[in-house]
Amino acid sequence: GFSAEKTRKALDILAKTTLAATFDNIQDTTEGAIALLRQFGNEAKQAGGDIAFLEKSLSAINSVSKKFAVESGDLITVIRRVGGVFSAAGGEVNELIALFTSVRSTTRESAETIATGLRTIFTRIQRPETIAQLRELGIVLQDAKGNFVGAFEAVKRLSSGLSSIDPRSGLFSQIVEDLGGFRQVGKVIPLIQQFAVAQNALNVAQGASGSISKDAAKAQQGLGVQITKVKEEF
Repeated sequence: GFSAEKTRKALDILAKTTLAATFDNIQDTTEGAIALLRQFGNEAKQAGGDIAFLEKSLSAINSVSKKFAVESGDLITVIRRVGGVFSAAGGEVNELIALFTSVRSTTRESAETIATGLRTIFTRIQRPETIAQLRELGIVLQDAKGNFVGAFEAVKRLSSGLSSIDPRSGLFSQIVEDLGGFRQVGKVIPLIQQFAVAQNALNVAQGASGSISKDAAKAQQGLGVQITKVKEEF
């Protein structure tokens, strides 16, 4: 659905990812790029258009994967699988990257497993009964107009509000199970308890502009040196 000119610019960005050490293969990256632009279309408009948003997002993925125990391929997987739900919950792509990083770097579970858990959590966290239950504990997940505060902000408030509750208590167990269900308890706990990691990852993602181009330039410089050496040896 892209124009020829937009496709050319997108391909230029995608080609640079093959020179960055953190990305696996261009086919998976392309699939992720398409999902990224389709699922976070409104955010892309606010960021200056699809191409600018694509460059910023891939640079964020590149920078986060270099500084945390998470791989670019995993970040692309979670965007493809959870992006739609997360965006509908008022979240931005860098926030999704950050929250996933906090869970992945802690549990080392597969990206697909974590993505399934996050999709469940972000759906259940907006339920009226869950919001009402948490409000009784002083954790407010709605703004003055009654709208959901957003996925990242909700996790932040949960992390702060539940920090005073003993993780061994029945109340904590009940809240965790309500948020993720019995099967996703292993994702809810690190998501809440490792919010500091998510905040650090978000800061890195937001300050990552241009990292793809910089890494590509470094790789090309190295290639140029190799070509020169071959010529000299010949």
